Amino acid sequence: MRKVVLVFIVTMLALNVLAQQPYDEIAKAVFESLKTGSYSILEPYLDERMKEAFNEKAFNALREQMISKYGNLESFEFVEEGKTEKFILRHYRFEFEKADVTLKLVFREANGEYKLSGLWIQKVIWKEKGITLPLAVGLPILGGILALLTFYTAGFKKIKGAELILGVFLVAITLFIQPIIQQAPFLALGIKSNDDVVAKGFSFIVITAIWLGFVAGFFQEGLKYAFVRNKTLKEALFVGIGFGLGEAVLMPLLQVVQSFILGGLPPIQLRQALLGLFERYIATLFHAGTTVILAYAYKNGFGRKALVILSVVHGVIDAFAAYYQLTSSRISLITTYGVIMVTTFVLLWYCIPKAKLEREEEKVVW
Repeated sequence: MRKVVLVFIVTMLALNVLAQQPYDEIAKAVFESLKTGSYSILEPYLDERMKEAFNEKAFNALREQMISKYGNLESFEFVEEGKTEKFILRHYRFEFEKADVTLKLVFREANGEYKLSGLWIQKVIWKEKGITLPLAVGLPILGGILALLTFYTAGFKKIKGAELILGVFLVAITLFIQPIIQQAPFLALGIKSNDDVVAKGFSFIVITAIWLGFVAGFFQEGLKYAFVRNKTLKEALFVGIGFGLGEAVLMPLLQVVQSFILGGLPPIQLRQALLGLFERYIATLFHAGTTVILAYAYKNGFGRKALVILSVVHGVIDAFAAYYQLTSSRISLITTYGVIMVTTFVLLWYCIPKAKLEREEEKVVW
């Protein structure tokens, strides 16, 4: 009986050894390096191409992004295996505090030993549940629509569709060109993420926020000025509304696409979505106010002066917003909303009566 038990134990140990594939050791090295932040643990297991593409700087950037997004790494386990002619593909589930992240590891055999040849985020399952995706996207869009309805109830009942479309078109231009200008100096400095910015300290964060904010302010107000200076005040109003509506629609959709590309959309709570609704509402009112004032100022001989002032104000608001994005400072967030609310109120108080008066004068002429 003892011999049978001994044979069974030896057999099980042998099977366990055989079950331990040589690349499981590499997967463990991936886990330990991500957990501790030590690139030296992983480097010996990388093939030559991977060492070039996934150097220590790239490793640190990936780890910082994952830790900041998913929390601390806790454990990992094998999920499934696949093969191609030259590579072995194995999926491992890495358990973080906030999510389970499936990584696809690609192994290649060279000179009788396996090396890591590729690493990708395959799937992200968040532990915390949020609201449904349609609701998360729909509430910010609703904010833009409510702004349009606000102007409708204020007396601007004849909606100018061409100007709304023009505003959306200007947003598309902004979303394509503005980020290129904003990111150019950071790419030149080798800065690829918010974590890289934060790592350089408070002064650099402030400079970054000011740069991002003022590029946005001068680019957006300059673009709107170029297209509304020869328009009536009411036409300019609807260009601004279209700009705000375009942001309300395109920005949430782009964030969803970007999040899925980077490994899944984080759970969005109802409070966040409602805040997004308010943000898009007040931003649409703001854009409408600035476009009317730009058109009015141009007609009255102080267009460039108004452009500079509005660009600076816009830049200050977006600088506070950028600082919040980098640091999650509640004071910065409150300041952002406070400044934009006061500014929007002043803009509308100044420009809406003028836009209405112009409409009444047009009725008399006709």
